[in-house]
Amino acid sequence: MPPKIGVLLIGHPDYPNDIGLQFATEATKALEARGIEVLFEASALTRPLPAREAGIRLAGQDPDGVIVFLGTWIECPTALQAIREIEHLPFAVWGYSMFPWQGKRESTGSFVAAAVLKGALDRMEYRPAYILGLPAEEHVADRAAAFCRAAHAIKRLKRTRIALIGYAAMGMYPGTFDHVLMRRWIGPEVEQIDTYTLIRAAEAVPEEVVRATAEELRAKADVRAEEDRLLKSARLAAGLRQIVRDGGFDAVNVKCQYELSQQYGMTACIPVSLIADDRVVAGCEGDLVTTVTQCLLQYITGEVGCYGDVLDIVGQRMLLSSCGFAPFSLCNPEERACICELGYPGFDGLISSCTLRRGQVTFARLVEGTQGDYRLNCGTGTGVETDLRQGRFPALEVELDGDPGRLWETIASQHFALCYGDVSAEIEDACRWLGIEVVRV
Repeated sequence: MPPKIGVLLIGHPDYPNDIGLQFATEATKALEARGIEVLFEASALTRPLPAREAGIRLAGQDPDGVIVFLGTWIECPTALQAIREIEHLPFAVWGYSMFPWQGKRESTGSFVAAAVLKGALDRMEYRPAYILGLPAEEHVADRAAAFCRAAHAIKRLKRTRIALIGYAAMGMYPGTFDHVLMRRWIGPEVEQIDTYTLIRAAEAVPEEVVRATAEELRAKADVRAEEDRLLKSARLAAGLRQIVRDGGFDAVNVKCQYELSQQYGMTACIPVSLIADDRVVAGCEGDLVTTVTQCLLQYITGEVGCYGDVLDIVGQRMLLSSCGFAPFSLCNPEERACICELGYPGFDGLISSCTLRRGQVTFARLVEGTQGDYRLNCGTGTGVETDLRQGRFPALEVELDGDPGRLWETIASQHFALCYGDVSAEIEDACRWLGIEVVRV
């Protein structure tokens, strides 16, 4: 689903609202051209009571967020009447400065209105985004679209259901979290499910479904494993899919070590890699905090996301590599993914073996603080030519844009969520609304 954003045009009865309407209409068209669904009543709200009624109508359409577009000078009470009706949603204030009129930059825009409203909103402890400039300016329209994607991600997080199968693996304290505060401050509901439930679901999968899942895997990757091993992994994947369908889950995290990798004899690497390509956010090792970060990035981009372990930092380069999780759709297009044995003492199962797509990336991780507060560590870089780690493990080497020393200084765990593109602006908007400190690395 694309972001769905409402636009409220605020004006003043004594000012040229036709100009404000023109620019607001241009703004909606610029957003629609960027894939945003816009809800807009094409009239200026110049009095408090009509502004309140417009806010009520807009809230009833369930938008992800709202842009309060200032068409002229405005009076704060008019804008606040509308804002009070949508204040539970992420919102942005969009104003513009003087613009050319009859060859001179003399016609007043709404910069002054934005300034006075910002002063009021600051004192009232609102946390809106601010957009300044004309819709025809590409960077301004891009900035507005970034807010829309952030608002969409925030709404999705509130409605997200995550299946946590098992809990934090291998004593990784940073993967643990406060369930209640996660639900309150970030959004997702987490349902804990025992590993035994997954095994029972796998055992109940009909043989024809197991074989169909195995064929699906063969279509995605070269299989370098015995048939019985592939079928066991396919059975686990089909069982996981059934749990996701039955529970209406948007994301899943499976604790693999030690219940699956040793006792059951089959890691969850292939099942979670496969289900990620179903556009279900997927992770493992019970690190729920990373999975929630993956949700944020995937909801912003609308594309399949990933995560990896930071294994090394040499110069400006960071190596991301997991022990076997890699969505097949993210495989470097110049190679074909492979399904092979993990082949490491203490771990028994199949892995997704490929290097990831090159190109611009954003990496991020939520960090829970000592008082139930959060921060988000994030950075950008470029995925460059990478070899499989130890000849089989998935990997991507990232040329960092930021300071590697800063990364080490602020790192709180080895796991980082990963998406393609630079979504720094969206992250800033989402975290501002959620009250999360952003730490750029």
